Amino acid sequence: MNNSFMKKSKYILGPLLLLTMFWACRKTISYPPEPQIAFRDFSVFDSVGPLGNQVLVGALVFSFIDGDGDLGLQELDSVSPGDTSNSNLFFTLYHMKEGTMVEADEDEIKTPLNYRIPYIHMRGKDKAMKGEIQVLFFYWDFPWDTIQYSFYVVDRAGNRSNTEKTPVLILPLE
Repeated sequence: MNNSFMKKSKYILGPLLLLTMFWACRKTISYPPEPQIAFRDFSVFDSVGPLGNQVLVGALVFSFIDGDGDLGLQELDSVSPGDTSNSNLFFTLYHMKEGTMVEADEDEIKTPLNYRIPYIHMRGKDKAMKGEIQVLFFYWDFPWDTIQYSFYVVDRAGNRSNTEKTPVLILPLE
């Protein structure tokens, strides 16, 4: 082999080897096993429903961190032993009544408020999950124009996150 090539390659291979060793020895960031969520945004827009009808849509965006990576549910998973709801994202809806935000009764709400975050398989040794989730709310024949949501998530181990709230939202209902 050419001596000139050997001399030049040590200048390339040395730093490359050091970079590889540094990357392999990097410390993984550790988060607690309980999920943490943070409200990011809520926007409202007009859309067309599946039957071609106009509908008002609310889009909630929140971020999450889960240290042990078990936030989503598989098809047969339930949130905790004995729980048959198969939901892992829970909402409470509030509406304005006589100047005060009050919790909406179940019979007043025409659509389900609980959702299912799907299963995400994490690869590698670092199981921590970070990301954002968007949830859409469809307001067909909605009785209130001033609302607020509180929400939390539960992971597969049954760990409950902190509870977050949206700001008070004024919907452009007609």
